[in-house]
Amino acid sequence: MHAFRKQWLLGCAAFSALSFAAVHAQAADALQADSSKATQVGEVVVTATRRSERVQNVGGEVTALTNADLEKTHAQDLTDFATSVPGLSFQSNSPTNNLVAIRGVASSTAELGSAVAIYLDDVPLGASTQFGLGSQAFNFNLFDMDRVEVLNGPQGTLYGANALGGALKYVTQRPDPSGFYGLAELDGSHTEHGGWNEGARLMANMPLSDTAAFRVDLLQSFDSGWTQDPDHGRRNVGSARTWGGRVSFEDKLTQDLDVRLSFFDQDIKGSGQNVAFRSLQTHQPIEGTYDQSFALPQPEDNSVWLASGQINYDMQWAKLTSITAYQKNHGYYENDVSGFYDIIIPIYTGDPLTYFDPYDLYVKTDTDKFTQELRIASPDNKSLEWVAGAYYTHEITDETVNLLDTNNPGGLLPAPFSSLPFEGYLPSRYQEIAAFGDATWFITDSFDVTLGVRYSHQHQRYSSYLGWVGFGPPFGQVYPYSSTSDQGVTTFLFNPRWRITPDTMVYARVSSGFRPGGPNFVLPPAFNSPAPSAFSPDKIWNYEIGEKSTFWDHRATFDFDVYDIEWKGIQTTQNVNGINQLVNAGDARIQGAEMSFSYRVTSPFTVRGSAAYTDAQLTTAAPVLGVFYTGARLPLSPKYNFAVDGNYNFDWGANHGWVNVQDVWVGDRTSGYAGSPTNVLYKMGAYNTVNLNAAIVFPDNIEIDGYVRNLFDVRGELGANTLNNVFNPFAGVPVVLSQPRTIGLVLKVPFGGK
Repeated sequence: MHAFRKQWLLGCAAFSALSFAAVHAQAADALQADSSKATQVGEVVVTATRRSERVQNVGGEVTALTNADLEKTHAQDLTDFATSVPGLSFQSNSPTNNLVAIRGVASSTAELGSAVAIYLDDVPLGASTQFGLGSQAFNFNLFDMDRVEVLNGPQGTLYGANALGGALKYVTQRPDPSGFYGLAELDGSHTEHGGWNEGARLMANMPLSDTAAFRVDLLQSFDSGWTQDPDHGRRNVGSARTWGGRVSFEDKLTQDLDVRLSFFDQDIKGSGQNVAFRSLQTHQPIEGTYDQSFALPQPEDNSVWLASGQINYDMQWAKLTSITAYQKNHGYYENDVSGFYDIIIPIYTGDPLTYFDPYDLYVKTDTDKFTQELRIASPDNKSLEWVAGAYYTHEITDETVNLLDTNNPGGLLPAPFSSLPFEGYLPSRYQEIAAFGDATWFITDSFDVTLGVRYSHQHQRYSSYLGWVGFGPPFGQVYPYSSTSDQGVTTFLFNPRWRITPDTMVYARVSSGFRPGGPNFVLPPAFNSPAPSAFSPDKIWNYEIGEKSTFWDHRATFDFDVYDIEWKGIQTTQNVNGINQLVNAGDARIQGAEMSFSYRVTSPFTVRGSAAYTDAQLTTAAPVLGVFYTGARLPLSPKYNFAVDGNYNFDWGANHGWVNVQDVWVGDRTSGYAGSPTNVLYKMGAYNTVNLNAAIVFPDNIEIDGYVRNLFDVRGELGANTLNNVFNPFAGVPVVLSQPRTIGLVLKVPFGGK
């Protein structure tokens, strides 16, 4: 009954908002017909539906952040813009990667498979499987991006596997044959409780002819980090060095044929995590506010290398697009897991004193991924528009996981074991073949319906060569195992749209998504492991209604939606005798609402904002998570969050510039589950940050920017890891802290003809 009342209230709220927006839009358009073009909100074109379309026409919640938006807030990576996007949340695992969730679709802060599809232009990035640590979304630098698109809700029909919660698209700037020009940037800043940061970026656009051009981007940066380890003499533990670049070539060979070739490479080396130790009971610092204490250093190195080619051929009756890509994803991590294995290892060795040592978990993952997408799209005829295509990917992942006893040479346990505590070589292969299509029937000028379907077949081969002290004598033995799986999944889309007026649309959306299952880690038969030899795909159905309005003669926009998500067979990890295995834990329901608006108050002054409500709960018990009741709150996502920013453009003599103020409030989130002995709960409090940005542009277009991130130096908690608290409730909880107050300057020097 409670769930029914909640759903009824959400529905009433939604229809009230839709009715208000429709009536208000009609009245406002009539009253404001004399407004000038100078005060209109700019239109943003996105490719969320695989064809170019105004974001206000897309029948679903899509946030588009343009290059101008990113520059005005000095956003360098995902952590700088995520909190201003409704429904988007993240945990910053390290300087190199993040765990991303949309609409609360996350089972734990330690999940291995991604629930959000990450794209660079039209190429899916990262491993599709848990064995390639697909959940670790790479921290892309945003320099010279055309825009970032965030697609909320499952996108299984057009974006395929892993798009359970939605999709995140990084869209790069295209080469421009109109002229030679470029931009050089120098960035310097200081982070309180940390140190000095610096960056340098360069873009050059070089035409080769009237139809062909190159575009080159180079960047490097250093971030000082802001946590310390005084017990072990380490400063600025979370520091990171980034190197990267892109080269893109495009040529319109004929009126109907164009080709684009792109190469991307970025590498991030980090010295550790920006975590500080907090008490599980009081949430107070164990030592200093920004202090941690790890027996071992925790270096890491993440990189992505990508080469892609895209061919577009207009056949008049349809447009043919071919996208071929090859990428290499590399990850290397060392984690201090002494608190956990100082309990586990002595249990198996029978000696609690000799084996109470610092333990280093060494993980190296390399994934080679080939993808090919071929699709045909009809012209934009506003009668019957369709897209049909096929997709293929082949991935090879080599993963090495070793546990090292750092007190001994080679990381071996002392005699009589004389072996690594744990060693694992885990090669795997993933192949997916999919066919997809959607069609939009424009029944009338104001009403249309889109139907979509995708069938994906996944074939996987997984092998494991494991040695573990818990396997017993002879010590150092390796247990080999190999298995294959074949699974097929169909996803659907039903998306009607009704344009009440030319500037007001209401829509409904029923969509589904999935994350691939596959073969499992399997322990020797003597262990009687409860984990199955294979785990199943987890699947999501999303039911959504919403509205999008543009009113006051295009001076303002208002978007609102409510949704109900059913999540079945949630994938997670279960630790069995010290080894993680992949399992389906149970089911969940997520209900929520999202809102965004923009209002150009005057020609120079614009206000924008967003808000989201997310209620994510398990609807079944999940014993593998240590949850034996229903209604447990899912981790990571806040129930409430909002963001608002104001931007003012001004003239100052012969110069011009702008000032931007951004206020972000993020509600409380959880790591773990209430009452779980294996996924111990840590509740992260709500926090509010204010950012200031300003710029002056001189007559020769040289620009000087200033910015202050986290003006009031708020200590926001972004993530927590309670692994050590499974055995010791008094162990310090490593909590990821938000970047302290950072004050910086940017010098931008353009060159060439633009």
